[in-house]
Amino acid sequence: MTKSGGSKHQKRIASPRNWVLPRKKHKFAFRADPGPHSKDKSVPIGILLRDILKLAETAHELKFILNKHYVKVDGRVVTNPKFPVGLMDVIQIDQINKSFRLLPHYLHVLAPYEIKKGPRNQKACQILNKTTIKGGQLQLNLHDGRNILLPKEEGIEQKYMTKDTIVIELPSQKILAHYPFKEGKYAFIIAGRNVGKAGTITEFQWRFGPRASTVKIVSSDGVEVQTTPEYVFVVGDKVPFWEEAKGGAGK
Repeated sequence: MTKSGGSKHQKRIASPRNWVLPRKKHKFAFRADPGPHSKDKSVPIGILLRDILKLAETAHELKFILNKHYVKVDGRVVTNPKFPVGLMDVIQIDQINKSFRLLPHYLHVLAPYEIKKGPRNQKACQILNKTTIKGGQLQLNLHDGRNILLPKEEGIEQKYMTKDTIVIELPSQKILAHYPFKEGKYAFIIAGRNVGKAGTITEFQWRFGPRASTVKIVSSDGVEVQTTPEYVFVVGDKVPFWEEAKGGAGK
């Protein structure tokens, strides 16, 4: 009698497209555990550290690094090599004094970009939904699975809207800045044909349904691209928040 349920193993040849792996060199890879990001929008921390950043050569070395509590994701220690990391996550490795932010890449993968300047303890989170919990308090549901409660203030429901971005402090989750989803803001394209491109939002064309609507973005070199609103992630005013003036995020 065969056992029911899915396999506990992940073959490299069948791994998601956004995992940067040599597909035929070895048979198996780390299988992403359930976590803050879905499997198709994340990569296991073990693959990121060993196969992409080359900080370990073997699984044994990797587990040694993790078990020593050398690695933090969004300010919290991670020891599980199968822990999924995703868009905008901040990976911090204190022993080598390096931090990385996962951003979309034109090859349809999540690429770690070293944080060489600007704050290392801040993260951009997109608001996917808003809910009202018991007591009438508003809760923001963010793209990385976080839920943040807002204070009871007059007009706060209209301040934070779906698709807006907030910058939070890690790991406290204190809101440091808020970037509305509107023209004039700087944004990344996180999926679709133009994934990885970034620039200023210049125009919205709203039609019936988000998939029928379009957003125009102009990059710093003057190239204009068009995409759907669901593929756009605002990260700052004129530049990404991590490149703005000292003091971190904008207003």
